[in-house]
Amino acid sequence: RPGPGPRTRNIIENQLFRRQRSLKLEALQRQRTLNSGDEGLGPDAEPFDKVSCSLTPSTSLPHQGDFDIMISPAQTHIVIIFTDKAKLRHCQDVEKIIQEFGIQTTLEIVGKTEKYLYLSASVDTLLRLADAAELEKMTTTNSMQKFNYGCISDFLLPGMTKDKILRYCEIPVLIKDVIQDGIKSYVQKGYIEDMFPLHDILYLERFNWNLKRTKLPIEDIRNYFGSSIGLYFGFIEFYTKALIFPAVFGLLQVLFDLNISLVCSFYVVWTTIFLELWKRKCAGYSYRWGTIEMNSLDKPRSAYQGQMRPDPITGKMTLQYPMRYTYLQMYCISYPVVLGCVVAAGCFALYQFQIEAEVLADFGPDSWLLYIPVIVQSVLIAIFSWAYEKLATFLTNLENHRTRSQYDRHRVNKLMLFEIVNNFFSQFYIAFVLQDLRQLKYQLMMQLLVFQVLCIAQEIGIPLLAVLRQKYAEFRHREVAEEKLRSISDVSRYEQSFYESGLDEYHSTYEDYLQVCIQFGFVVLFAAVAPFAAIGALLNNIFAAHIDMWKLCNIFKRPFARRAKNIGAWQLAFELLSVMALLSNCGLLFLQPNVKDFFSHWLPSVPDLSFVIFEHLLLGLKFLIHKVIHERPRWVRIGLLKSDYETSQALKQLKWVFLDANNEK
Repeated sequence: RPGPGPRTRNIIENQLFRRQRSLKLEALQRQRTLNSGDEGLGPDAEPFDKVSCSLTPSTSLPHQGDFDIMISPAQTHIVIIFTDKAKLRHCQDVEKIIQEFGIQTTLEIVGKTEKYLYLSASVDTLLRLADAAELEKMTTTNSMQKFNYGCISDFLLPGMTKDKILRYCEIPVLIKDVIQDGIKSYVQKGYIEDMFPLHDILYLERFNWNLKRTKLPIEDIRNYFGSSIGLYFGFIEFYTKALIFPAVFGLLQVLFDLNISLVCSFYVVWTTIFLELWKRKCAGYSYRWGTIEMNSLDKPRSAYQGQMRPDPITGKMTLQYPMRYTYLQMYCISYPVVLGCVVAAGCFALYQFQIEAEVLADFGPDSWLLYIPVIVQSVLIAIFSWAYEKLATFLTNLENHRTRSQYDRHRVNKLMLFEIVNNFFSQFYIAFVLQDLRQLKYQLMMQLLVFQVLCIAQEIGIPLLAVLRQKYAEFRHREVAEEKLRSISDVSRYEQSFYESGLDEYHSTYEDYLQVCIQFGFVVLFAAVAPFAAIGALLNNIFAAHIDMWKLCNIFKRPFARRAKNIGAWQLAFELLSVMALLSNCGLLFLQPNVKDFFSHWLPSVPDLSFVIFEHLLLGLKFLIHKVIHERPRWVRIGLLKSDYETSQALKQLKWVFLDANNEK
């Protein structure tokens, strides 16, 4: 391997080819050793110092996946990498600070440019941290309660030991949350370069492509990546299956030339039932994962700024920031900027029509040059979306929202205002100003085609580039120098940390949800003239979900898990598009000449009133379906009521204990 240098020079080498080659074999060998018990260990044999996980069949716990995770006390949960400017005393100071929280550390100084601090924790330490974090766990009475370290037996389900209480995704987060305030100053001074959890080789085997698998391993995804990513893949799977119905209906629409009024009614029913059933599915996920009762009082996000003051509810010292400054930033700076971008996007769409008209006048209606303005506009729309996403993130950062859910909601709100105009303004202009349905169909299909091609290029191009980088890194790779081996206690751990440190950081599911949301708009907004849009979306999503999973496992660092009880503001975005689809398809219906003539004959004085009546009937149908389908399944409602009842009974018993103690005195 080339001599040490800036870490950026080694990025091209930092792929997981070595992990997939040697570490995987070593981990499998360790698993076989664990499964064989103590028979193969002599009296003087030493245990392995790094075991990823032990897999034991789960037969008693519902919704836990095929295996439970047993925490190994010697497992490395987090790696901290120091910068070149960090001296030995700085590394030791960070190590001492972390050890004060009961976290076990191993400091390795490989060279002047390579300094690693490996963090692990005992089961008892992690359970105490889970108690302080108030994680929701299933009790022996089949209700969700906040974990209590003093009552561990209440959370030990049949066949469970205490080292299986915590999920794999929760362990690195518990350690990070307890140490991040103590080492924050070292991060700000530039002594700490990165901090991330290592991937687990054995667990990643569960996410391999399997043609026999009919559904994604959602529970395993949540256990490894956290509830936020788990909900994304759960939504993608649910949405993809739901697309089967409009895909089949689209074929029937083409074959039998179905009436547009029937098309409008179908999509009103389908979009409403799809979104309402997803709420129920999401409620089931969040209840099992212990996030259904998250609220705005949850812990602040890491980038939140403020002053330490007593919390008005709990009395604890927490970061506080005046809300008036947030509102001033939102309404005086952020939204005026957003409004300016929306107006600019609309003007750009209108300018595209002017260019297309000039091409038509110069070259005629049969010229292939007429395709160029639409293709260029579609590409520029993707570029504008990327640029505006950066702007929306910057503006939302300035607003300084307290929790992650608040931050994501306001960022999505800004984004959707722009994306609706950026992607769909031209279609609305053609449909209801120019009233040219033939041009609308052409414009819609061209934009959808370019959008899908760009998405596929992004989904496939990035993995292919990663494979090429991996092959090149394998060609350049050299074994670790002998002088370095003397200072490394675990070579496989060092190599994995070195390679994964150069992987890209996974920020959030933001861009993934955005692509799905825009795709949903193409499917439903003008379904009357685009029956094949659902088929294209269905085929795209079947492969996109597996590609997203592959990228998470091989291209990105393993992210710290984020808790989420639903898909947040994206649910509102999909519901907004659903209502807009109702209005736009009703508008397309009343643009039909035969429909106009029919209502002009029966209502000559107020022909437009018929549009209002039909649109309100469909809105009433949508509202009725919304009320009939409860957003939480009955078993979830019973579980929450049972949890509240047990909590109230426990408080009553505690009150009587205090009264008896006072009477005895």
